Amino acid sequence: MGLFDSAEELARKANLKKLEDRRVAFAQKLARQGFAPEKMLFAQNDNGGFTALCRTGGKYWLVISPGFGSDDDFVLESYDALDWRVEEVLVKSEGMGGIFGFGKKGEMGSEFFIRRHDGSEARMPFVSGRGNWMEATLSKNPLVKTQRRRGDANLVWDMKPLDRTQVERVVEIAKQYFQ
Repeated sequence: MGLFDSAEELARKANLKKLEDRRVAFAQKLARQGFAPEKMLFAQNDNGGFTALCRTGGKYWLVISPGFGSDDDFVLESYDALDWRVEEVLVKSEGMGGIFGFGKKGEMGSEFFIRRHDGSEARMPFVSGRGNWMEATLSKNPLVKTQRRRGDANLVWDMKPLDRTQVERVVEIAKQYFQ
């Protein structure tokens, strides 16, 4: 076996292929329904998936992706009004603030929770040091592209890490989607 042919690497590649297959099928379903939002906000979740939110056609639309390696499918839900709450997150840095691997970097930001139709909550964390985010216009939205992405790329790879200098601006952008 070569360096990149380990069992774990083969499983990872198979998971990426399955995830991209599901994303393409979901994008084709969205295209058939005429779902083409001008802008969409994405936040990566702890499970390797994401939650996305947009407003189009007078409704709010929530997209929840499967976590990496799970057998779940993409979910699209519409809402006339959102039932949501936001929690501030502040975790102080410890030790040397993560420098040279000593201590913890710390986290700050906000986490949005959206009550879903089934009573559960979808999470959209915008927290520095923890997650990634993206605001995509229709022409740059990788979720709605019906073509296969090269190399079975995971959509979360397009998201940007959130650092402390951006937190306030990103949280303000997020609040605009919720109003």
